[in-house]
Amino acid sequence: MNKTILFFLLLCSSAVSAEEIVFSMSVFGFTFGKMVVTKTKENDSTELYTLNAKGKTNFLWMKREDETRYEVRYRNDKLLTSSYIQIESGVTKHWTNISFDGKKYLVDSYRGKRTFNEVPDYSVLTLYFKQPVKRSQVFYEAESHFIDLKYKEANTVEMKADDGSRTVYYFTNGKLNEIEIHLSIANVHMNRIN
Repeated sequence: MNKTILFFLLLCSSAVSAEEIVFSMSVFGFTFGKMVVTKTKENDSTELYTLNAKGKTNFLWMKREDETRYEVRYRNDKLLTSSYIQIESGVTKHWTNISFDGKKYLVDSYRGKRTFNEVPDYSVLTLYFKQPVKRSQVFYEAESHFIDLKYKEANTVEMKADDGSRTVYYFTNGKLNEIEIHLSIANVHMNRIN
């Protein structure tokens, strides 16, 4: 009996709270996949953010099956670890792993290894759950560096990546509802469905 009570007490003390946002993904008016982003508040002041986007296209000249995954952990509002991988038609194209060693951030990615010291307290994944207000930069986990933000309108934020792609985030009452990714070959539209 005592073991059962102890089990339930441990279970209750390790409770977490989670939020999930789901987006449909479309190109040229065709829905080709979905993206699920989660934020989990853990009991020791850590927040875990995940993103899993999967899509499959098979029309015109575009025949591919892609997946993008992120896992980003913050402790006391500071980046602790981040992992990112982009897989195109079964082949890993880009990947980045970041960890904090207590003094600096260690990066291991498709571009090589490096370190940096500036502490990220806001990044692309946190943007899904918290609208940026008066921030000039956001940490871009996929490329392990800070990127400028432009405010096109009161509730519209844009960022431009090193590869030339532009991502525009549309907020309504503080909630992210729509994303447009402008690529060289097409524009991808993501609409919140929950």
